[in-house]
Amino acid sequence: MKNLLETTIRKAIVVNMLWIGAILCPQLTYGLTFVLPHNGNVIGNLQYASVQHGDSLSTIGRRYDMGGYEMVEANPGVSYSNPRPGTRILIPSRFILPDVERKGIVINLAEMRLYFFHPDGIHVSTYPVGVGQEGWNTPLGTTQVIRKREHPTWIVPDSIMENHQNHGQPIEKVWPPGPNNPLGDYAMTLAFKNIVIHGSPYPKGVGVRSSHGCIRMLNEDVAKLYQMVQIGTPVAIIHQPTKIGRVDNKLYLEAHVPLSHSNYYADYSSTGQLLHKFVKGAKYSVEWHEVEKLQNKAYGYPQPIGTIF
Repeated sequence: MKNLLETTIRKAIVVNMLWIGAILCPQLTYGLTFVLPHNGNVIGNLQYASVQHGDSLSTIGRRYDMGGYEMVEANPGVSYSNPRPGTRILIPSRFILPDVERKGIVINLAEMRLYFFHPDGIHVSTYPVGVGQEGWNTPLGTTQVIRKREHPTWIVPDSIMENHQNHGQPIEKVWPPGPNNPLGDYAMTLAFKNIVIHGSPYPKGVGVRSSHGCIRMLNEDVAKLYQMVQIGTPVAIIHQPTKIGRVDNKLYLEAHVPLSHSNYYADYSSTGQLLHKFVKGAKYSVEWHEVEKLQNKAYGYPQPIGTIF
């Protein structure tokens, strides 16, 4: 027991040092790794950055491993492509863990973010992802990784070939490995038909709805995830636009704009229902006007809404 405790403490120190390093050197930050909390389900901390000449919300977000959609939600009213230099930007690098089994890969489409729960049961890593664009929805459900490829060749599915031809933009059927390969340098095929977690030569396509159903990652992120994931790793693809969190006795809410109320309604519940499920019969007090405001604004990061007794 003593050895296990010492090991856990050492791992916590290492991860905290990595997190501090990410704050001090955000340009080096790729992938965020945390120790799973024992006093709730909230990880990370909010950060801030100042806009430099030539910055966009996308380029700022990439320095902190945040997606474009997340940056837009957290900074309403700020120009996505041309924010004013000197503007203080919020980096929404605090997250409520999805309400799902903490095992393998979890992809929450509503926040366009992937969580990898390490086999040690102690750590979780999280990355921004690009998901299926409208009309090419990424499927919900549980599956697993069935194939891994380094420097993959992309054989374009017939449905994508036909779509490009119908729009007068024919493409090659076979794309060899290289800097322009749409799969990037690493690809992990899921049991869902034509659904792959892969890198991308187009970083602006990560953190937004951009793919034909696949899960796009930054090349530097997927390189790390690829090394940790094994064939057979379970994958859960969910849509949870509203998440309830807890730190000690404080309740938090994280709200995102749902991708769709029709195609992705299955995982969407009212905040009242989510709270009732979360507190499991405990007494609590909530500022409902704050809940309504956060639901309407959908800032995309945890904010306090009440207390659990």
